[in-house]
Amino acid sequence: MGYRTIKGRLAADPEEVQAGKVTIVKFKVIENTGEYRGGKFVEHDTPTTHFVEAKFELGQNTMASVHTGDKVVVTGSEHSNSWDDANGNKQYGRVIDADDVAASLTHAT
Repeated sequence: MGYRTIKGRLAADPEEVQAGKVTIVKFKVIENTGEYRGGKFVEHDTPTTHFVEAKFELGQNTMASVHTGDKVVVTGSEHSNSWDDANGNKQYGRVIDADDVAASLTHAT
């Protein structure tokens, strides 16, 4: 399990999911990644999609504060997870268990 910090835009409004007695807020963050080549930043062709989960008060605050398209910064522990898609096919991905979710003011007006 690694610790990650990502920043990007929300792909859709956060959704609440009940897991026993715990409510988990799930959302996707789209991050435009890239690298420096010859002293110049070059964006990758395909953005990276991050699956994020926030629990307890952080989840409630996330639901009330951010919406589709908002730019956010997320920090938390990352782990692998699997789930069945709508067609019953097994899907795999990396999930960030958020410790902090914040609005990014980089391009705020």
